[in-house]
Amino acid sequence: MLDCVIVGAGPAGLAVAHTLAKAGIASTILECGAIAHNIAQYPPYMRYFSTNANLEIDGFPLGITEEKPSRREYLKYLTDFVQFHHLDVRPYTEVIGLTRLPDGTFRLDLTRHGRPLEPLIARTVVLAVGAWDDVRRLDVPGADLPKVRYRYTEPHDYVGQRVLVVGGRNSAVEAALQLWRSGAKVALSYRRSEFTGVGLKYWLRPDIENRLKNGEIEGHLGSNVTRIDHESVTLRLADGTERTIANDFVLPMLGYDPPVSFLRACGVELEPETNRPLHDATTLESTVPGLFIAGVITAGNVSGHVFIENSRHHGELILPRLRSLIG
Repeated sequence: MLDCVIVGAGPAGLAVAHTLAKAGIASTILECGAIAHNIAQYPPYMRYFSTNANLEIDGFPLGITEEKPSRREYLKYLTDFVQFHHLDVRPYTEVIGLTRLPDGTFRLDLTRHGRPLEPLIARTVVLAVGAWDDVRRLDVPGADLPKVRYRYTEPHDYVGQRVLVVGGRNSAVEAALQLWRSGAKVALSYRRSEFTGVGLKYWLRPDIENRLKNGEIEGHLGSNVTRIDHESVTLRLADGTERTIANDFVLPMLGYDPPVSFLRACGVELEPETNRPLHDATTLESTVPGLFIAGVITAGNVSGHVFIENSRHHGELILPRLRSLIG
């Protein structure tokens, strides 16, 4: 019988585990991939927008010379955090079922590399699973062609290719600029007619607007993709007309959704519009007694409201209620 199992070994899950450990409560952390599985899937050359101080967990120093860490540096930081604090992280352990038993405890059914493991029984569970695995996809003819890639890693694969980037937020704009600077012929389709109010990093907006103005990146603001073919893409423009452009690759950068099916299977109620898990804002306890929500999934589909800077403190909200439940 475990006091607490935390599902997800990203910054939020690790911060919760550390907060509990300082209060004398041991926890086991399950991760479907490597430590910080979601962050490990980020583009290799990504650098964080937040500064080191805003990404550190409980004062554990992020010892780098740059003001903002790269993906690689932050992954090492999280690994060092786990090792230094002796956190019980079990990587490559996937939760395939979570059931609340009649006595109020939880049974977690697990697999590792597809092989069933002995179930775990816990008094409380914290879901800190992130929202990186459920990528938003286009729903148009041709959306599943091999040329359509829903994850962008680096520009090398696209040098000299005609690439349509779909989206207008940070990830899409950064990808479009990187691709253009690396020698791809880039077009950008965005459903809005301008970038105002989308929360672009302050240095990206003038950069992309100048590239569009100069015709260096072919802009289709106020457009939507309606069809993808092997050699082309069809867009519906703001005036209702359609335009077909020659194309080799499509990169839909539309963001990610919380793991809705998994949350519902766990018994968590969601807001219909936002897919936000219903929970007590003061304790982060979900609609299932003893089951807590932590990290970015507390905001559902709303991006830019919950991130590492504020979710690293979620353990402090969870601790009092969780401690009362385990006695």
